[in-house]
Amino acid sequence: MTSEYEMVGIMDSGIMRQYWLQAVGMLKENRVIGVISVTSTAIAIAMIMVVIFVWQIQFVNYYPEYKRDRTLQSQAMVVRYDNGNSSSGSLALEPVREIFYPLQSVEAVTAIAEKARTISMKGRRSNTPHAIKYVDTGFWKVFGFRFVEGEPFSEADFRSGIRRIVLSGRMAREIFGSEVAIGKEVWVGITPYTVCGVVEDVSRLARTAYAEAWVPYTSDKELEKESFHENMLGNFSVCLLARDKDDIPLIRQELARRLAVYQSMKSKVRIDLLDYVYTQWDMAIGSGGTDRVTWRDFLPKMGGLLLFLLLVPALNLLGVTRSSVQNRRAEIGVRKAFGATKGTLVTQILSENLVLTLIGSVIGFFLSFLFLYIGKSFMLSDAGSALSGEMLFQPFSFGVAFLCCLLLNLLSAGVPTWLIVRQPICDSLKKREDN
Repeated sequence: MTSEYEMVGIMDSGIMRQYWLQAVGMLKENRVIGVISVTSTAIAIAMIMVVIFVWQIQFVNYYPEYKRDRTLQSQAMVVRYDNGNSSSGSLALEPVREIFYPLQSVEAVTAIAEKARTISMKGRRSNTPHAIKYVDTGFWKVFGFRFVEGEPFSEADFRSGIRRIVLSGRMAREIFGSEVAIGKEVWVGITPYTVCGVVEDVSRLARTAYAEAWVPYTSDKELEKESFHENMLGNFSVCLLARDKDDIPLIRQELARRLAVYQSMKSKVRIDLLDYVYTQWDMAIGSGGTDRVTWRDFLPKMGGLLLFLLLVPALNLLGVTRSSVQNRRAEIGVRKAFGATKGTLVTQILSENLVLTLIGSVIGFFLSFLFLYIGKSFMLSDAGSALSGEMLFQPFSFGVAFLCCLLLNLLSAGVPTWLIVRQPICDSLKKREDN
């Protein structure tokens, strides 16, 4: 037998189904208002999604930067002298080896330098410079590259300074006509390297990992020797991979201890480093080099722009929805006269509004990709950057955009509806009489 609770559930589901059918019917009857409401919702969703896309690309995990949520970066340090002078810049290998490599609280450490140099085959020299990253073996632990063939250079290769090179798929195809390149020779500038691996192409938006080729920094002795200001400033940045994102405070504490030890080796200078060790979130809101940006700095700069992008479609949607509800004032009065309760009336109108929101959300979701593609040249740091599903398809992002529009629709439809259903029946019917 069906229990009382089951009967109530069946009745509730039947009522909700009826509301939805009525909502679809109302949408067909008032097509102009329906189209405007759906379009307004779609544009609002699309605008919110584009803003979220541009922002989330800077901090969510995607190939090959899958571990951004537990990565720290140090791109610069400041050297202050007793006479008041100071210099800042990238790190030399001495502080990298004295401060970062000995860290025990991290899973992996990598030092990275970048140069733009030509890559070509012998006898077919190219004059086009390409981005080359000079790295260590920790690089392959911090970042999750997909190897099409081959493998990264080994620790033995790195320590020996053997000239091995990993190419991007695009670079291998450009040079050899295919991604089959293992054991072949390429020239970086005037120096020959042997290909040991080929990886899937990396988007320029993954700035730390991006390059067209990766080689051991020990293979370039001049790069290793380049240092300034008592061997403290040079060409390198550092990435630290935490075992868990909750370990980041512990890493900062150990860094402070290592920095104090290194500072004791330099009697005439003071070194500032810890303020310039950033999480991916820090960099997403604008931190980089020696420029640290906090929320207090970020919100005044970006708040106005975000507010403008979100409020324009939102206000349009608010006006359309409120007008639609006001036009149904007489209908609400008639239904109240025939015994409809306040809760029934509010539920029905909100259900109709939810149908519009769902339809508009789906359209807006796909529309956001079109907006992002059209505005790519000025919204992204590099217009030629490749976009992938991993960057964009984040359920949380769509959920936030949908909830924003749902809340807006509930307020724009719910508040006027509630005010009208609370009015006496004669006041609700007055509009009908006036017409």
